[in-house]
Amino acid sequence: MKGLRVGGIMGKYLASFVLFLGMVSPLQAGEFAYGLGYTVSHSDNITRVPSNERSEVTNSYLAGFAYVERTTDVVAHLLAQGEFLDYRDDVFGDESIYNVDASAIWVLSPQRFTWTVEDRFEEEQIDATAADTPSNRANVNVFSTGPDFYIRFTPVNTLALGARAGNVSSGSANVDNDRFSGSARWLYQATSISTYSLNFQAMDVNYDDSTINTDFARHDVFLRAGYRPSRSQYVVDLGASRIKPERGQDLDGSLARFSWLRQLTQESAFGVSASGEYSDTGTDILSTVSTLSAATTSAAGMPVTSELPDTTVSNLSSNAVTSDVYYAKRGEIFYNRRGGSFGVELTASASDLDFETTAQDRKELDGRLELDFFYSRTTTVTLFTEQLKTEFVSFVREDTERDSGLRFNYRLSRTVSLGLEGRRTERSSTVPAVEYEENRVFLSVLYSSGPLFSPVSSR
Repeated sequence: MKGLRVGGIMGKYLASFVLFLGMVSPLQAGEFAYGLGYTVSHSDNITRVPSNERSEVTNSYLAGFAYVERTTDVVAHLLAQGEFLDYRDDVFGDESIYNVDASAIWVLSPQRFTWTVEDRFEEEQIDATAADTPSNRANVNVFSTGPDFYIRFTPVNTLALGARAGNVSSGSANVDNDRFSGSARWLYQATSISTYSLNFQAMDVNYDDSTINTDFARHDVFLRAGYRPSRSQYVVDLGASRIKPERGQDLDGSLARFSWLRQLTQESAFGVSASGEYSDTGTDILSTVSTLSAATTSAAGMPVTSELPDTTVSNLSSNAVTSDVYYAKRGEIFYNRRGGSFGVELTASASDLDFETTAQDRKELDGRLELDFFYSRTTTVTLFTEQLKTEFVSFVREDTERDSGLRFNYRLSRTVSLGLEGRRTERSSTVPAVEYEENRVFLSVLYSSGPLFSPVSSR
């Protein structure tokens, strides 16, 4: 997971402070774990260029924690990690990266009143056409909070009213904005496992710099059907969206979402999702917050209508922070299994992004395979590979990026593990000037107090 970057020595102290808060302030009602780590890596082309490559040795120091609470009053989770990177040859300036993924829902009055807080810090690429390096990344923080009110007319009919206030802030990309939204939903609990709803949502987005960026309002109307048999979950949304920019013509488009999650066995799961809808950077980032929506809705006494959760994170993602609105068509299928001797994670996805004003239109095909071999109770060998093919529609260019490697992990004790990894990342393109090859070797020593959290290097 990519994180928020803050440079200099101050970042090192902030990482320690974040860890200290997690160690001394865990709430007694929940689960808590923390971790520390050190990694050293060598890259033979840290700047990812086709010629005049520069090698670099990077020392990385990690600290973080995770907290989860699930009670009738609060459903919450918090994952935070700080990482300080010391580039020995100073090809890039030393940096600190922060990850935060947090959500909490307080049930102030069961079946009547809840309050939600969500926040996510991460890094996004600035330019989707350039290589993924520290100089091509901007930190982004998306925050949202607000109440939900439930009015029960009958045991099966509920009116849900919600409001949210939030903002998007970024360190080096000019996309900062405030956003305010409201929603009205009519929920009909047809059976104990099926729910139908009519939904209206409205959102206003106001940019700090409205001269370069265009403020807009968005209205969504859609029908939702949710079905939860014993080992599956289905959600279908069908409707329409309208974008009203402050300058320019209104945009109208369909809104369609489908997700299916199936627990095949105790060891394996399968899922499919597809969508077509207008979106923007803030909406996309906030949608990846790991909100425990199913557990939360159940605790509040409301019908469960949660969507398919995010399962894997791409190492080759070309997501770029932008103030533009775009129509996104996306599809994904995944399968994972973890047995006694072997584990497998397989993900395939496709996307078609149509931007309204900027020349970033592109089509992507992404596939990732990870195979785990549990050689013993203490030793795991992992083989992974990913390929991302990107066709840029606004201009003539097609890129293919590959990331493959082999990882060894040895557990010294219940809490301490050693890791060794070698990986190769390369890009081929119809534009030779953007091609590159990079080989990296990683050595890591990690401490984790429990399975809820394990430190992971962002680089």
